[in-house]
Amino acid sequence: MKILSFIVGLSAVALYLLCFQLKSAKKIIACRLLSSAMYVLQYLLLFAFIGAAMDTAALVTSSFAYRRDTKFVKKYKIPIIILTNLGIIIIGILLYENLFSLLPIAGVLFESASGWMKDEKTIRIVSLFGVPCWLVYNVVSGAYAAAFGSTLALVSIISALIRYHILDKSKKSASS
Repeated sequence: MKILSFIVGLSAVALYLLCFQLKSAKKIIACRLLSSAMYVLQYLLLFAFIGAAMDTAALVTSSFAYRRDTKFVKKYKIPIIILTNLGIIIIGILLYENLFSLLPIAGVLFESASGWMKDEKTIRIVSLFGVPCWLVYNVVSGAYAAAFGSTLALVSIISALIRYHILDKSKKSASS
């Protein structure tokens, strides 16, 4: 089971890292949906149920965020955000094991918030706050592939911020 969870975890990591290198918000969220599904499977294989539950919640919130331009989601956006965030908090409290089990709650709340952002830079910055929460939880729960991925995610997000928001800005300023 450990080897299979490691392979699934590495797949989830690869998708998660790819997310932040994509240019459009919609593509970032779509890629994160696939990544969350893989993370759920990894945590289930490790019997790390808080991680599985939180990534399931991330999957639900990302699904709504991905469909944010549909009539239904536009109409009920605020109630959807409130209910999904309350669901994340309630599930997290019900599955509480120790202080470390609070970290995925915070991580998913940051992911949830970033999913509703339209600006790619803001998505990356808000996501950056959730990654350390997952990093610590992953180490504690034995999800080493995910912990490695969290470390790489920090690098990926920072590199995307530099690439798209600092270097691009410098190039535009230089050409003006």
